[in-house]
Amino acid sequence: MSTKIKPSKILDLIISTQTQYYTLWAVYTAVQFAAGGYGYGYSLPLGVGLAVLFGVWAFNLGHLGFVLQCVAQLDKLSIALNAALQGKEEDYESAVKCALEGMHEGEMFWKFLKRRRGLRSYRMNCFVHFFIDTCASVALLIRINNPWIQHHIPSFLRGAVVQ
Repeated sequence: MSTKIKPSKILDLIISTQTQYYTLWAVYTAVQFAAGGYGYGYSLPLGVGLAVLFGVWAFNLGHLGFVLQCVAQLDKLSIALNAALQGKEEDYESAVKCALEGMHEGEMFWKFLKRRRGLRSYRMNCFVHFFIDTCASVALLIRINNPWIQHHIPSFLRGAVVQ
């Protein structure tokens, strides 16, 4: 069956998946800036702040699974395209089959860290994602009107935020 799938279709899938990957990052960035700036200039009640924080983290973890699934799909499609370019028909068939069988919506991020191929890309995506998540979370926590939380935030981070 995969011999009927031409390399040009694999290239189309790669381009489509790359577009999805960058679109996911663009939406994620908008969500993080919105979450980090939520209620800027005002202090937030504890319940509101925590609800936003937990909701954003639920989004973050799900989003990271989608991003890593795109990376995994790009890896598989690239292997298929390389096999086609090298004229390795059997490898091409196998790679196309593997790529098409592995099209899922997303998984939890830790499942991707067990994979050998493309590990650096998975780890870098996770690092960048969690770094941005942490920064946005701190920006939100700074505005929560709670003595315990405020006590644990370094004063240089609080700056001139209205409390």
